[in-house]
Amino acid sequence: MSTKLLLLFLYSFLILSVFSTRILKEENNEEENQENNELEEETEQNEKQEETDFSKISSSKIRKENLPHSQVLLPIRRMGTSNMQIGDGPCGGIDKKASNTLTTKGATINFIWEIMVPENSGNCTVKISNGLQNEENFKLLKPVEGEVNEDGSFICGREKGFENKDFILPDDYECDGCTLQWKWSTSYGEIYSCSDIIINGGKLNKCMGKCLNGGTCFNGECLCVNGFSGEFCENEKDKSSLTWLWILLGLIFLGIVGYLIYKYWDKIKSLCKRTQTWITTNKNDVNPGFDEKKEKQPIDSKNFEENSNFPNI
Repeated sequence: MSTKLLLLFLYSFLILSVFSTRILKEENNEEENQENNELEEETEQNEKQEETDFSKISSSKIRKENLPHSQVLLPIRRMGTSNMQIGDGPCGGIDKKASNTLTTKGATINFIWEIMVPENSGNCTVKISNGLQNEENFKLLKPVEGEVNEDGSFICGREKGFENKDFILPDDYECDGCTLQWKWSTSYGEIYSCSDIIINGGKLNKCMGKCLNGGTCFNGECLCVNGFSGEFCENEKDKSSLTWLWILLGLIFLGIVGYLIYKYWDKIKSLCKRTQTWITTNKNDVNPGFDEKKEKQPIDSKNFEENSNFPNI
């Protein structure tokens, strides 16, 4: 019986291992397919980055010469940003790049942009992110001078030419990959342009340049993108969590089997002895009483001589 339990346990554990390996393989295939799809989309987007997204503009306004057209000059904008891309936040559909501007926390930074095709109802906002490219991570910055609307925006892009505004960076932001977002709101939609900057400070030395897998060093700690964790964003959450889940289930299964064997050990032992006794008894008693009958049967000499085939001498 113990052998059967052991075989059952090994078989169950083998099935569990094969099942978990198959799931991990399928997830890896899905991730590879997703990465390939993202790469194809990025390639298509780069090819069309200078084209206008007319799908979000009414048919009466599809005239390229009339579309709002701008260009951020300072801080150095993220390369590849289209100057006429409508409604593709938070950074014009361009992935995060290496930082190319160095400044310090609490410093005043000057934004300069050029308006090539103005828009009569244009308003602008400037925001800063800790490095993560989600809209909720962007914090509004108000210009040092000039009138500001209730939502923090200010009038811009209504005349052709160069414009600029000064902004004060937060004194609690230290990062090796913060993002400044310039957004121009027009009647056609929003146009985005982002700049990646380094904000220097004492805490930055702990993790500057050490964050992996798209993470950014912010106030002495690595901020990780979705799917990664660890001190330097070195661990993949999905794979590690799934692996540990199957390990935990395997340990629970082993614990249950061990507990059942321990609890019913006496019954299993007695059952094994009973089975062994039954097999032994049947093996020795194949034809019970045959030898006894043979020994007790009397010999009839007359019948023996009649049935004998030996010749008479």
